[in-house]
Amino acid sequence: MNKIGVGYALITDLEKKYVNMALDSGRLSPGPFVQKFEKKFAEMHKQKYGIACNSGTSSLHVALEALKEKYSWDQNSEVLVPAITFIATSNAVMHAGMKPVFVDVDSRTYNIDTKLIEEKITENTVAIMPVHTFGQPCEMDSIVKIATKYGLKIVEDCAEAHFAVYKGRPVASFSNIAGSSTYVAHTITTGIGGVITTDDTNLAEIARSLIAHGRACTCENCIAYNSKQVCKLRMQTEMDRRFMMIRLGYSYRIGELEGALGVAQLENKDFIINTRKANAKILTDGLKDVEQYLQLPYYPEYVEHSFMMYPLVIKDDKAFTRNEIVKYLEQNNIETRPMLPLLNQPIYKEIFGDIEKDYPVAQWINNNGFYVGCHHGLSKEELNMIIKTIHAFLENRIKDK
Repeated sequence: MNKIGVGYALITDLEKKYVNMALDSGRLSPGPFVQKFEKKFAEMHKQKYGIACNSGTSSLHVALEALKEKYSWDQNSEVLVPAITFIATSNAVMHAGMKPVFVDVDSRTYNIDTKLIEEKITENTVAIMPVHTFGQPCEMDSIVKIATKYGLKIVEDCAEAHFAVYKGRPVASFSNIAGSSTYVAHTITTGIGGVITTDDTNLAEIARSLIAHGRACTCENCIAYNSKQVCKLRMQTEMDRRFMMIRLGYSYRIGELEGALGVAQLENKDFIINTRKANAKILTDGLKDVEQYLQLPYYPEYVEHSFMMYPLVIKDDKAFTRNEIVKYLEQNNIETRPMLPLLNQPIYKEIFGDIEKDYPVAQWINNNGFYVGCHHGLSKEELNMIIKTIHAFLENRIKDK
């Protein structure tokens, strides 16, 4: 059997058709496919604006830069982030010239622990950055309540949680602005890419300018989505507004090939999400009898988990270690990943010092957590192999003990 991977990119005839249409058009720069992808992605997350960019990291970076410009934040501004997340989350805060402040996470959901947020708020705190980890929505009611109480902005990191739902509302619809990733291993993919979503017209305009070198005009005509129509403002300034730069921006755009992939992926969304949920249920049903050893995914009934991956945490590392079970799985062609270690990363130890011990739940997860795949490319045979292999490892360990 081939290696059972943690990620998968669905490429059907529809993706191939749209990519070929983009190629046949002779246009590779942002065009109709990118526009359609942005609008559909935003609409599916109940937001007015979508701005496609070249990565999830860029989406968070630009979202923070847009807020920083609008609200005149400075280098002393602090953004609260969870102590378990992919490093891009907190890196984006630093790239935007601000300070990440870490909050420990909940031991069952692995999301930011809302009971600990207020103790981290200072006079410099400007925003909360909840991460919907592994496809599990955060407790957004509590986060919105705290943000309102202290006058903070919310930036949702939805990189791993496209289309996840909290109390009937999709993620990305609770915040001032949100960032998502469409990297190859994510729920839907454009190969590389990300999407900024917001309801705020001003933030959308700043974000669209920032991803395109800081252009003065960000209307659909000037950014060349519809080059047959001319912007009325384009030539009413001292230079063509398409080439007038009014802020220090970045080259963060994607092109028509990525847009074409994205449109097809959105049309295949229901199959992708429903298959992931079904696969996660197969794994949970097959592993219920080992819950004394492994913590299985937990989520409340008012949440729709999108299961970008299937997280597991060893409950008692005296029975066996994470490295032992991971090594066994890898030897049996089952790919694993650690559960987003952050505070123990060498670069973060260099920047922030040895602070992991101050975040006991994150430290427990760093030492004992890993995940396996539950993506839409897995067969029932492969899912059963994951279950069977975990059982085999535990049976051997118990017998040895």
